[in-house]
Amino acid sequence: MEKKIFLLLLFVTLFELTSFAQTPATADQQMLMRRQITDVSEKMESLICDFEQTKKLSILNEQILSKGKIYYLKNNRLRFEYFSPYSYIFILNDQKILFQTENSKNVVDVKSNRFFQEIAKIMLNGVNGSGLTDFKNFTVRYYWDEKKWDVIFVPLKKEMKQMFSSIKLTFNANDFMVDRIEMDEPNGDKTIMRLTNKKLNDKIEDTYFRIN
Repeated sequence: MEKKIFLLLLFVTLFELTSFAQTPATADQQMLMRRQITDVSEKMESLICDFEQTKKLSILNEQILSKGKIYYLKNNRLRFEYFSPYSYIFILNDQKILFQTENSKNVVDVKSNRFFQEIAKIMLNGVNGSGLTDFKNFTVRYYWDEKKWDVIFVPLKKEMKQMFSSIKLTFNANDFMVDRIEMDEPNGDKTIMRLTNKKLNDKIEDTYFRIN
């Protein structure tokens, strides 16, 4: 009797796990995902949201938690502002990138550095959800369930492989916007960024993206 109860409970547990597990998206589901996400991305003039970033270091077996805010404006303008545990600002304004701490400031020309071209592309794709068909630079895999969609990018080019082993974007299946960005590095480190309190198409002053 006890054995039967145990097997019944095991069956129910496995059923629940498999019911909510994501499965590879069918061709029709992939088409729907791309259409819905691209439609939202094209209508996105601006985005303001909070983020919580967890950096998992494989060697030290520890996690570093950071918090901040993201400002995105269409046509390649992006600002990551870290508030804790330190103050740090990353600004992308078209072809220039600014890195700023409390004690230093560094400006990089994106055109002159292929590495930063790729970083800028990843940052923008992660926020606005574009690049879902970038088959030239990535192997792209799609996963589907009723609540969230995962799109996993595996780099094909040598430069990108040195930085990332994979990048996963998790989209909310209700508003078709990015909720989570997960980046795995070849050395075993992992960065997870969760986006919350998203405000779509609110006015953002150009001063947020100013690079002096």
